[in-house]
Amino acid sequence: MDDIHESEQPTVYHADEVERVVALVGGAAPRLFALVREDCGEDDVVVEEVLAYGIAMPDGSAATVPLSGRGFGRWLTPVSASRRMLSELVWLSPER
Repeated sequence: MDDIHESEQPTVYHADEVERVVALVGGAAPRLFALVREDCGEDDVVVEEVLAYGIAMPDGSAATVPLSGRGFGRWLTPVSASRRMLSELVWLSPER
């Protein structure tokens, strides 16, 4: 299984299924976000870095995955993830 890096199945986007699936969970859907940190680089130039991508669950909790793909974080809220990782919370999907 370690040698498998891609799914053999084609990617399928079910745009027409979104509302039905959201209705199954009471109308709440997860939201995507990024955790972004600003730092001073050479010559005091501001450098922004995406630390992790995350998903905010309908119950308010959150999970994050760093760009390296190694490990993950579980958080009480997206805001707590942002505070603990000393980063800015940037929403990537609209609130439903």
